[in-house]
Order: sequence, then C-alpha cells, then structure tokens
Amino acid sequence: MLTSKQYSVAEVMSPFMNLMTRHPLAGVCTYFLIAFGVPWAGWFFVHDERLSLWLFPLFCSLAGFAASFAEGGKAGLGTFCRRVLSLSHTLPYLVLGALIPLAFGLSYLLGKGVSLSDFVLSPAAVMGLTLGAALITGPVAEEFGWRGYLQHFLLGRFAPFWVAVVVGCTWWAWHFPLYRTSVFASPLVAVSFLAYLLTWSIFMVYLVECCAGSVWPAVALHWAANTHVDILRVLLPSIDGSLLPGGSKGSLYYLAAALAFVVFNHRFFFTKQRSHHALHATASGSFAPSGRRLPGREST
Repeated sequence: MLTSKQYSVAEVMSPFMNLMTRHPLAGVCTYFLIAFGVPWAGWFFVHDERLSLWLFPLFCSLAGFAASFAEGGKAGLGTFCRRVLSLSHTLPYLVLGALIPLAFGLSYLLGKGVSLSDFVLSPAAVMGLTLGAALITGPVAEEFGWRGYLQHFLLGRFAPFWVAVVVGCTWWAWHFPLYRTSVFASPLVAVSFLAYLLTWSIFMVYLVECCAGSVWPAVALHWAANTHVDILRVLLPSIDGSLLPGGSKGSLYYLAAALAFVVFNHRFFFTKQRSHHALHATASGSFAPSGRRLPGREST
C-alpha cells in the first residue's frame, strides 16, 4: 500500500544541490558567465565612463565568490573567503608586490640613460601610491576573480608557469571591449599589452602561492602596476615624458625580466601542484591552500 509522505523543500532540492556541488564545471562556468558576461555587455552596449571603470570590472571579483558558492555552497564560499582574504604572513609579499612594478620602471629608465641625480623625492610621489581610485577600479575589482578563483582552479591541472600564461591571456582578452578602439586597434600595442599582462601574471602566481592563496599581494602588485608610471613621472619631473614606460614601450623588457625570474625559480614554475588531482568541488578541497613547496621554504 502506498502511503503519503511530506517532503521539505530542502529534501526535494537536495539531489540537485548535491549534483551542482559535485559537477566539475559548475564553478568555472559560473565564473566565466559572470566575469565576462556582465562586463562585456556593459562595455559593448553602455557608454558611460564611470560605469565602465567603477562598476563593470567589479563583476570579475564577484564572479570568483559566486563560482565558489556554485561549487560548494555556503561551506565552499566560506572556505574561499578565508583563503583569499587572509592577511596571515602576507606583509612581506604585499610590500614586494607593490615594489616590483616600480623597480621595473626604474631599471628601465636607468637603462635608457636617466641619471640618478634626476630623481626628486616628493610627497606627491608618496600620495601617488595611495590613489584610492587606482586601488579599487582594477585590483580589488578583478583580482579575487583572476587570482582568487581562476588561477587556483588551474593550479590543480597545470604547472604554475602555464597557469600564469593562461590567466594572463584570458585577462588580456577580457579587456577587448573596453580597449577595442585604442589598445586593440593596433596589433603592435595589443601584443605589447599582452606582454605587459603576462609579466604581472607570472609574479602574481608566485606571490599568491607564497601566501597560500591570499589575493592581497596580487592586489598590491596590480595597484602598483597601474600607478608606477605616474609615480615615476613625479619622481622625474625634468625628464622627457616620452622616455617613461607605457603603451608599447618597456613591455618586452618587463616580460624578459619576468622570464628571467621564471628561469631562476624554474622548480616552482614548472612543477605541478603536489595533489596531482583535478579537484573541482570546494568540499573536496579545491579552495584549500595548495601547500606547494616554495623555493627556500620547507613545507610543513
């Protein structure tokens, strides 16, 4: 005899939720749908500079949080937040991330023959380091997606160097609607922009892994990459501005320096993550710290 039974909404939806959290593509599909879908729609169809710079890029970082929820529900989102927002042991790498672009710019100018006597220390240069707009519009708006979610997703499948290349190329393509009439209108400038982004992608994968997945060092580097040319302009008020890096100038030098860093740290960049498993579901550990053995550091 059949008997009736009352089912709660949670019981009815449980099989579907379990399927979602176990499905290997739930998170990454959610990520690309939001990270590309919303900004691209805005950049192609909404002509408002404030929205283009302040609102649409934000969906890249939001996509990382949404993807973690799609993979592991509330538990997965919580694990993701604890990893990417952690400040534990990040201070040295925050400082390093902020200094790398400035060091590259300075060495580029010295190679162009700029004299150290031309440098003028100015409070305005320090103020340039604290530009709130430069911190929010790109670094915070994007890095919890690129380095927080996508980079971590790929590290279970590829060695860090190839992850840096894939994320860098994806990051480059993501900018197309925003810069289609400027950067991407010239093949030379477009390739130079790709070299520029690959440079920072290489250093970001290293710094973020040094911090067990915390995204703050990548935020610091992205911030410094966006501001270092303006800071150099203030530090060197007497030189011809055309000597400053930017556009198609300096990007190949930057990339060459980054590749030298890769060669020096080849064990890190060409060793696949020790798990050797393509873990997708947050509950299975895809958002846990990687535990990679870093150069000069012993794993615990």
